[in-house]
Amino acid sequence: MSDEIDERLSRRFDDDQDDENETISEKSQNDMNSSQSGAERKSQASQRAQNIKKEWNVRSFYLDDGLDSNLTTAFKRLDLSLSEADAEVNLKKTRHFYPLIVELGLERLAEMDVTEVTERLDDEDSA
Repeated sequence: MSDEIDERLSRRFDDDQDDENETISEKSQNDMNSSQSGAERKSQASQRAQNIKKEWNVRSFYLDDGLDSNLTTAFKRLDLSLSEADAEVNLKKTRHFYPLIVELGLERLAEMDVTEVTERLDDEDSA
């Protein structure tokens, strides 16, 4: 009962109200779940989360002024580009942009060897 009340309240007062429209019917979700691995199901369920602030993990980190400014500029540019391209994506920072940045960063980091990482960190420290 308490979970039902929490869910109702989160839908009513959720900051990302547009995210409520991103749900799938239970039947199609069950069909998808039966044909995919556990990890794929968990990842896709995470992407369909109605309330990402409640269902996703929280990570806090600090950025210097320059990097923070670059991040804000990158978001605005991507949002404008998507808008001008008439893309069917309503870009949201928390749901779309931040996970994209982290995913791309992790992919790039996986491609780097230890020497490249240490050189990059040394460059950042000396800047």
